Amino acid sequence: MLKYVAISIFVPLLIAVGICEAKSHFAESEFNPMILKINEDNFLGKPVPDIAITDETGKKLSLHSLTNRPLILLLIYFDCPVMCPLLGEGLAGALENMKDLKTGSDYNVLVLSFNKNDSTAKAVSFHEQLKKKTSFPDVSKWVFATAKEEDIKALTEATGYRFFLNEDNMFVHPSVYIFLSPARKITRYIFGIKPDAFNIRLAILESAKGLTGKVPISSLVTLACYKYNSESHGYMLDITFLFESIGVFMAGMVGILSFIVYRKKTNLRRGE
Repeated sequence: MLKYVAISIFVPLLIAVGICEAKSHFAESEFNPMILKINEDNFLGKPVPDIAITDETGKKLSLHSLTNRPLILLLIYFDCPVMCPLLGEGLAGALENMKDLKTGSDYNVLVLSFNKNDSTAKAVSFHEQLKKKTSFPDVSKWVFATAKEEDIKALTEATGYRFFLNEDNMFVHPSVYIFLSPARKITRYIFGIKPDAFNIRLAILESAKGLTGKVPISSLVTLACYKYNSESHGYMLDITFLFESIGVFMAGMVGILSFIVYRKKTNLRRGE
């Protein structure tokens, strides 16, 4: 029975992912969100280079200097009108709910721009805006930084992070939090713009021990179900896909449950 229940949950999710891939070509922006998907198996447990960065005060740092404890890496760009501020707010909200782990003592946070043209002034502005939108005081302890093009390329290639300019001359990029261990190895990716505090906490604790983990399938479905809208300059939920996926999920559930009932009745007739 448990086997069939597991199938009833897992199969519809796989179907939903398949539909996501099939429907990921959107007329509004000609954008396929699955392009942004990171193949975690290729990167988990792998080290990232010790790149040079410049924080918002103009101070030169190395990535290594921030990995004396688990590091939450958030790759964004400071002029982003929608997604990047939400990523910062989402992380702050999750960390604020963790009373036992503190920024600067249990983990570090690096908000790094992948835009080679971003400046320290823009880093300062992004930081100030984020502090206004969140009540989490430890945001002041986060590092907001820029880097040279060659260092950005080295880091994004090492993490599987891809970004590109769309037709509106805006960057399209994944919504992901990357966790690095004190050995600068990738231990986990958490996708989305409003991460769960439990998952963040678990990722930090695992990272401290150098353990790797993967996100659930549902998070990948969430990534695939958003499309970029060139008019609103941001991502929006694909409502059509959402209802179609629910329909497929329910149809799959009904079909599998019907099969379970049929098998049970058949076994009863046979006296099994």
